[in-house]
Amino acid sequence: MIKDILNLLKFKPEPIEYYQKYSFKTSIGLTIFISTAFGLLLPHPPEINFITHFLLMLSMVPIIIGVTWSLVGLLKLKQKNATFQALFALSVLASIIDLLTIPLIFLSQFHGGFDYLQLVVVGYSLLVFFFAFAKANAVGLGFSLLAMSLGTIILFAFMIATSLIFIAIGLLPEPTLPPV
Repeated sequence: MIKDILNLLKFKPEPIEYYQKYSFKTSIGLTIFISTAFGLLLPHPPEINFITHFLLMLSMVPIIIGVTWSLVGLLKLKQKNATFQALFALSVLASIIDLLTIPLIFLSQFHGGFDYLQLVVVGYSLLVFFFAFAKANAVGLGFSLLAMSLGTIILFAFMIATSLIFIAIGLLPEPTLPPV
């Protein structure tokens, strides 16, 4: 698995069928680990309690599953038969680099330069997935950009829906406008 992650980080992904070897349980386990790490280690706003913050981070697991389903559907429009399991494993392995943002967030409290390093890591993470999606599925970079753009829109829609659900059940405070 480490070899596959390193190959992704070097922009050398395998064909999408290769990632079928990772079981759905393994991919879900890694996704839960990443979400748990963010939920436990990232600072949270004072108006949001720790449990709510942790649940918000853990809610990213079904959101990522939803985005992956939409990418599989988009690939079917291109007559590519990527399985959900393989694409989900690819996306999880490509997102491992995001764990580097956790120490950078803590270090940014002491020096503002670490904020820029966070942007570099997030940008690199997006590039890794962008090229891995294109090369593993044998699609063009334009299609990969379209897929990432649509995936981002779907991601934000799911995140907004999740936030609204949390507000509706009282776990998050209602947003307020600043006084005029």
